[in-house]
Amino acid sequence: MPSKHALYSPSSAERFIACPGSIKLSQGIEREPVGMPALLGTMIHNMAEMLMKGHLEGVTLEDYWLGKKEVVEDVELTVEQDHVDCAKVHVDYVQKREKELKARALIEEQVSLEEINPSCWGTADVIIFNKEVMEIIDLKTGTWPVSPEYNYQMSIYGLGALSRYGHEEMKIILTIVQPRSKKQIRSWETTAENLVNWGFDVLKPALEKCEAEEPIFVYGKDHCKFCPAKKICITYKQNTGG
Repeated sequence: MPSKHALYSPSSAERFIACPGSIKLSQGIEREPVGMPALLGTMIHNMAEMLMKGHLEGVTLEDYWLGKKEVVEDVELTVEQDHVDCAKVHVDYVQKREKELKARALIEEQVSLEEINPSCWGTADVIIFNKEVMEIIDLKTGTWPVSPEYNYQMSIYGLGALSRYGHEEMKIILTIVQPRSKKQIRSWETTAENLVNWGFDVLKPALEKCEAEEPIFVYGKDHCKFCPAKKICITYKQNTGG
């Protein structure tokens, strides 16, 4: 993990697996300003992280955070009750799973996929594991439901954690905590073998296509939506008339 930002970030996996050309075309393009939902998401993640790492011992989230001013990416935000509630749902679930699995959670843990591609790495919100089970937990603060089933971002975190801490006989659980969604906790169970097979059968070939001399471009409404290169992408313009 030599640089500050991964070339193949887990959060971009849906895009670069679908459209190999998007990575090279995006390099050097200045990112658009981060929107308010993302800024609030970062703040809520930070709130939960501080509590889970023991930095607020003897103090509740409300006591420390409610009404507090926080600066995220040069934008001043005010912590409201809804933000505290989101962080609490996440923390409560993590602490519950720590007790059930009799294991301590790793918070904001960097994982990498050296055997697949050294430029593919990221930071998992939470990893909990014992000798038999490994659970990857990701906090999402939006309202649109996100499924953990075959979730590319979560699968990459799982592969990285498995490579570093696990073994081939483990049960893998991918969990998304989404406090603002109707169903706040969604989990999907798979095996270490299935996850590794996905890594080498799907992810590795996709990354090889990204690194081709002339990678292909594939239009898709969903994965093109947040692509930083769409304004200069010929394939995107041909399909949208833009």
